[in-house]
Amino acid sequence: MPGKALFALTAPSVVLLVAWRLWEQNPDTAVMWLLGIAMGAMLQRSRYCVAAAYRDTVMFGDTGLARSLLLALAISSVTFGVIQAMRWPDGFPIAAQRISAGTLAGPVLFGIGMIPAGGCAASTLLRLGEGNLRFLWTLAGLVLGSLLGAYHFGWWEKLLGTAQPVYLPAALGWPGAILVQSSLLLAAFLVIKWWERRGSVLL
Repeated sequence: MPGKALFALTAPSVVLLVAWRLWEQNPDTAVMWLLGIAMGAMLQRSRYCVAAAYRDTVMFGDTGLARSLLLALAISSVTFGVIQAMRWPDGFPIAAQRISAGTLAGPVLFGIGMIPAGGCAASTLLRLGEGNLRFLWTLAGLVLGSLLGAYHFGWWEKLLGTAQPVYLPAALGWPGAILVQSSLLLAAFLVIKWWERRGSVLL
């Protein structure tokens, strides 16, 4: 307990001291620092994990984390859609990646890997911050996999082929894009609620 009490007293002071020094150099950096600390604290207290959202829904019928994930996607989609529509009415200037069979295979493989790894990238960093050194192996795997994937990405792109990306705001306009995105998220939410009411579990 004394260690926790000392941490509770000193941590806010350290965070504010760093923010103050950053503010002197660049106010934007200080704001990003404080937002990052706040987001990390919220993720840690909520025990948020993308892997657990899928795992708990499919294996145990607990859709709490999955619903929170959909809510976060809905809020960010609408909020950033409105901001981008006001700032860039002709479309946000991004380099949209081409789609291919890897667009489907990649997330499936990543999702399979999250289960034995014990969590997603966010929860891996959270567990390490809490002192769970076993997640060093997971972090090492994430870094190594990212490096290998970047190194031979071109080979996979040639093997799987590519198609032109679909950028909804350019194809449907901002209102149509937000409507389609919101409809898809609502449909996913209804499916999850149906799964929960049905009591569907694999274990």
